[in-house]
Amino acid sequence: MKYKLAHIDESDQAISQFYHSFKSDFEIVKIKVDSESDVPSLISKALENEVDAVVVDYLLEEEGEVSFNGNILFDEFKKVRPHIPIIMLTSHEPEAIDHMKNVHIIYSKDLMDGESKEELELLKTKIKISISNYYKLIDDTRSRIEQLVKKRNGEEGLTMSEEEDLSKNFVIMDELEPQSKGIPSHLTIPQEITKLTDFVSQTRQILEELRKANNK
Repeated sequence: MKYKLAHIDESDQAISQFYHSFKSDFEIVKIKVDSESDVPSLISKALENEVDAVVVDYLLEEEGEVSFNGNILFDEFKKVRPHIPIIMLTSHEPEAIDHMKNVHIIYSKDLMDGESKEELELLKTKIKISISNYYKLIDDTRSRIEQLVKKRNGEEGLTMSEEEDLSKNFVIMDELEPQSKGIPSHLTIPQEITKLTDFVSQTRQILEELRKANNK
């Protein structure tokens, strides 16, 4: 089974070139940026297709007739799904580097010109490994929650550090799989979902206050 990539670009030529370069290794969801596009709709299209990773162009203003570029889309996407792999593939690397905190996700579209097959294959491998690590994080987080919940419900209970660990893992799982997907089955009854939602919200507030205190 192939991983599914959302490819977001404003150029028909770039979309076609990417598809032909990556179709043998991935299932491609083509998302074209045009004058009707906005950031929320582009993110929704990717998520509705349940993609495993996102590849976005940097200079979306070039032909897309929009007022934002790939760096804005990246930032907003990370607010919704902080851990999903995102790659920026662009012909304007210097500009992209100037506007991105994580410069290691930026790659040149020259990789698709057929002259550097080894570098293209290396990029494909990096994307696959990033996706694999993403799903490993989901599995590991789910397993840790189940382990700690089982211990909490037993006679032994949890230590203070384990309670903190459980709180952090609930927050991570909420980011990885919103709407309680992947939460242990015995916690998915309506009453427990309400408690869990409150718990996650309270934990986020506590962590945010701690971050603010540490930055003073």
